[in-house]
Amino acid sequence: MSQQVVFLVKNLYTMERLGVMQLSALALTQGWQTDLIIADGLDYQRLLNAVRRMNPSVLALSVMSPEYPQMRELARRLYADTGVYILVGGPHATFFPDIIEEPFIQAVAFGEGDISFPAFLDRFSRGEDYTRTAGMHFRAKGQAIRNAPAPLVEDLDSLPFADRRIMAKGNPLLASNPTHIFMASRGCPNACTYCFNHTYNHMFRSCGKLFRRRSVDHLLREMEAVKAEFGMRFAYIDDDIFTFCSPEWLAEFTTEYPRRVGVPFMVNTHANYINEHQIEQLRDAGCTVICFGIECGDSGVAGDLLKRHIKPEQLLTLSRLLHRNKIRFMTQNILALPVPHPLAVDLQTLDLNIACRPQYAVAHLFYPLPGTELARYTEAAGFIGDSPTGLPERTNSYSALNFPDPREKRHVERLHKLFGIVVSFPWLRPVLPVLIRLPLGPFYALLFMAWYGFSMRFRMEKTRKTRAELRFFIKSLLQSLASFLKKQPTRS
Repeated sequence: MSQQVVFLVKNLYTMERLGVMQLSALALTQGWQTDLIIADGLDYQRLLNAVRRMNPSVLALSVMSPEYPQMRELARRLYADTGVYILVGGPHATFFPDIIEEPFIQAVAFGEGDISFPAFLDRFSRGEDYTRTAGMHFRAKGQAIRNAPAPLVEDLDSLPFADRRIMAKGNPLLASNPTHIFMASRGCPNACTYCFNHTYNHMFRSCGKLFRRRSVDHLLREMEAVKAEFGMRFAYIDDDIFTFCSPEWLAEFTTEYPRRVGVPFMVNTHANYINEHQIEQLRDAGCTVICFGIECGDSGVAGDLLKRHIKPEQLLTLSRLLHRNKIRFMTQNILALPVPHPLAVDLQTLDLNIACRPQYAVAHLFYPLPGTELARYTEAAGFIGDSPTGLPERTNSYSALNFPDPREKRHVERLHKLFGIVVSFPWLRPVLPVLIRLPLGPFYALLFMAWYGFSMRFRMEKTRKTRAELRFFIKSLLQSLASFLKKQPTRS
C-alpha cells in the first residue's frame, strides 16, 4: 500500500498554489498518494477528524510568515493528539529554518524542494536514514539535525507538470475556476527592499543558477494539457518579470502560443524590462492583461527606501503604450510605508495611478516581511511596536505599523479600501479627503472586496462567464469577504 502525504495550508484564497501543486506532482512520481486540507473554515475538531481519517504518513504544512502563529498552534495540537509526522515548508520555513527547534516539528524544508522533497519521501518510504537530506533540517532523538541547502534545479524542463487536481480536493470551488496559473521562469533580478527576493538570492547564491527559464515547448505542453483537462479559458503566467528573457525566447513563445493554446493570458512585467516591440508581440499573441508595479508615487521614497529606481515618466510612457495597444493593465501599489507622513506619500501614489489610468489599481498595506531589508529598517525606526492585534495575516486588512498620529493611520487604512475605486472613478478624488475621515471602515472593506473580485473576474479577464463560473465568483467572493472581515481589528 502506497504512503500518503497530506498538505495542510491555511487558505487558498480561491487561487491555485503552485508550490503545493509542484510538490504534489513530485510526490506522485515517488509513488505516494497526496491530498490537501484547508485549515480556514474548519474548527479544530473537524480538522483533527480529517487528519485522523486520512491518516497520512507525513503532514506537510506550507506556511507563509503571517500565517505561522496560527499554523504553529495547529501543528502543536495535531502532533499532541495524533503523533503525526509534521514537516513544515514554504516561505516561512525558508527564512526561519530554526523552527526545527520546536519539539512538535520533525522536519523543515527550506528553499526549493525539487530535489530535497522527493529524496526525503523516497528514503522515508524505504525506511532508510533520511536525516541527512540536503535542503532539510530534522529532529531526531530530541536533537536538531541541520543540513546544507540543496542544489537548485537548473533544467526546469526536467520537472513534472504541476498536479492541479489536488487543488479541488482542498477547495471544490476551484474545479469551476476557468483561470489557471503557470510559471515560465524562476528568479528576479531586482533587489527591492520590501520583497524576499534579495534575501533569497543571497541565501542560495552558491547553490546554482538563480534565474532559470523553461523552454517554450515545455511550458506550452503544460498549458495544452491544462486546457484539455480543465477547460482553461484564461491563463496567468506568474513570473516576477515575464519579459526578462531573450528576444529569441519571446519570439518563439509569441509565435507558438496562439496556435497551440490560444486563450487570453496575463503576465507580470517591470517598467525597466519591457519595450514597445515586446508589447506588440504580446498583444499579437493574445495577451490581454499586463501587471506592473508602481508601488510608490514619491520618487524619493521609491528610490531611497524601496530601491525601485523607476521614474514616473517611465510609468506614464508604459501606460500610454499599453493603452495604445489596447492591452488592459493593472498596477501594484504599497500604502502605509514606514515614513513620517504616510498619507501624503500615499496620495502621491494615488495621483500617479490616476494619471496612468489602469483598468484596476491594486493596493496593499505594507507588510514588514520578516528577513527583508525594509522589515529591519521598520523595526529599527520604531514603526513596529506593541500592536494589540499583531502583524496582519494579509496585506489588505489593516496596518500593524505605529505612526505618530493614530488618526492618520486610520485615514490611510480607509484610503487603502477606496484606492482602486478612486483610480477607476477619478471624479471621486476631490471628495476623498472627506471620505477617509468618515468612520465607515466595515462598509469600505465590503466595497474593497467587491470591487477587487469584480475587477479581477470581469474587468481584467473579460471572458464570457458560464453559470458555473458565476457561481464560483459569488461563492469565492463571499468566502474571501468572510475571511477578510474576520481579520479586521475592532476599529472603523
